[in-house]
Amino acid sequence: MAINVPKGLLAPEEINALKPQEREDYIRDVMLEILRRNEHGVTISEVMNTTSFNRVTVTKHLEHLVAIREGYKTERGIGTVYFKNGKLVRETDRFKVTCGNRMYEFFKLENPEGVFLYIQEQERDELRAINVKGGVMIPIRDAQQFLKGLIHFTSPEASMGSIAK
Repeated sequence: MAINVPKGLLAPEEINALKPQEREDYIRDVMLEILRRNEHGVTISEVMNTTSFNRVTVTKHLEHLVAIREGYKTERGIGTVYFKNGKLVRETDRFKVTCGNRMYEFFKLENPEGVFLYIQEQERDELRAINVKGGVMIPIRDAQQFLKGLIHFTSPEASMGSIAK
């Protein structure tokens, strides 16, 4: 099955001519755009067959997007399908907190797995560009319990014990 990829992808020799960090950023951005354009998800093989990227590169970048919660994956049959991590429930369902040169953006996202609170850690680099550093997804039904645990953990008298429901 053909997937929707961005037009005007760089040729392999152009990609190889980029500086290492530029190459990583370019491929990561292409992978994220592929996930955005394919609501029904993509497999590693589909991305490989539609781009010039090899299996190791595709796997590495898709797994990185999953790790920072920009994407998620599900097992389907004998393969893994990757998706862009949800859509905003409402455009007003976002909030940002700045702490020094780090930002934490909160989103309420919905995907086929349910509704989630997504907290994304971002950092401004020396060129003032914003880079996603990581994120956490919490089922919205568990958000209050998560907050109770966070308050308990950060309180002066906190112990390392678990939080009762």
